[in-house]
Amino acid sequence: MRSPRLFAAGVLTLTLAACSTEPAAGPAAPGPGGDKAQPVKAIQAAAGAVPDGRAFDVEPGPGGWEIKVASHGQEHKVRVSRDGARVLGEQQTAKPSDDMAKLEQAGVDAVKALQNAQRSQPGELDEMEIDRATDGTVVWEVGLRDGKGIEHDVSVDAKTGTVR
Repeated sequence: MRSPRLFAAGVLTLTLAACSTEPAAGPAAPGPGGDKAQPVKAIQAAAGAVPDGRAFDVEPGPGGWEIKVASHGQEHKVRVSRDGARVLGEQQTAKPSDDMAKLEQAGVDAVKALQNAQRSQPGELDEMEIDRATDGTVVWEVGLRDGKGIEHDVSVDAKTGTVR
């Protein structure tokens, strides 16, 4: 026969565990077949967090995305939840990145570049940034992780949106 004390302790432990306010641990990024709209939503949320914002660097961070956004000659670092639903924080940087000048030459925004890259190479976004190719062309460098966990780097012409 079980001791009433042990039984009560077990019930109390289960009750406390069920009432925990700690967020459940989850994957750092959606797995294969995950929601490809999440990074798009995150990019849009980050750009919308500052006036006339344009995202130019996207990478995973603790609990979400860290996205650099240009706005009126200033650079902002915006943290967004993994699902893209919430802006977690925004901070203007002291010295803007040289990538902002590249962004001025882009005719294609980060969302369109990501969508074009994913049409060419299906996968979940790992990271992306605006950069300059060896031939001097401004490109979006998009890192995509396929269903087997292999990362693929895709370059998208920042003026035309063409995958290179």
